[in-house]
Amino acid sequence: GVGPRCFGSVAVGGLGDLTLVGAYWNVPGARASSASVSADRRVITPMLTSRSYLAEACPTGGGFEVGGYALFRLLGKTLSYTADVSAAGCGCNAAVYLVSMPQNADPSACSDYYCDAANVCGVQCAEIDLMEANRRAWHTTLHGRYDRNGVSTGLGGRSGPRAWTAQDYGPDPAACINTLLPFRVEVSFPVGADGNLEAVRLRLSQTLPLRPRCDRQLQIANYANTPELRDALWQGMALVTSYWRSDDMGWLDGAANGAGCIVENEPCGSTAVYDFSVEDTIVF
Repeated sequence: GVGPRCFGSVAVGGLGDLTLVGAYWNVPGARASSASVSADRRVITPMLTSRSYLAEACPTGGGFEVGGYALFRLLGKTLSYTADVSAAGCGCNAAVYLVSMPQNADPSACSDYYCDAANVCGVQCAEIDLMEANRRAWHTTLHGRYDRNGVSTGLGGRSGPRAWTAQDYGPDPAACINTLLPFRVEVSFPVGADGNLEAVRLRLSQTLPLRPRCDRQLQIANYANTPELRDALWQGMALVTSYWRSDDMGWLDGAANGAGCIVENEPCGSTAVYDFSVEDTIVF
């Protein structure tokens, strides 16, 4: 059947142990591949063409349970994890993101209640892309339910953001964030006195031997659909990991202004995201 596959328990600081549940369909009609979780419950390793969700437990009824997805209620909080995209070349997209799946009553064409702003499985909903990345590109993007393009910051794409340069982020020992090695990702959701979401803030940091800690910070503020995202974060969003490739990934990593990819067909090797944590404060 098209039921869920459970890949193991993931320890999330501040939330406890959650279960990584794999989608059956990557896109309608195309099977999703698997992901794995390390024995110490720290590391998620998504295989190419996988999409997985964090849930409270492994579904027991043979089908996906929309009420079982873990609720990431992140207003006024900071979500952090470590990313290793060293083997993700041009044309690859290692992603960690939030979608409003828990509030979606439509099983969708993927039978698992998946929804996103891109309408991949036939149901649209709010989406916050914490990370869409490879070793030459990084996008953090906010999407209202019907805003497929959204508003991005980071580095990469033919007409994409250039908030950073290859000296800030790239496969270079001289870069602040040397993507040939793991780095820490923090995303915070500060709330004003009026209860509204002020911005979505991003910080990447890396500490290497013989080199002082280096970090780069960005934020997206004044997005037109921020009130919608505030409500989604208050209700609780599902956390998704995925990994995919395309010969048409130039929107993410295409070359312009001296940064990005010339070709789109580099190998997509193993990536990992690990040591997830939710802190009840805005740490930066």
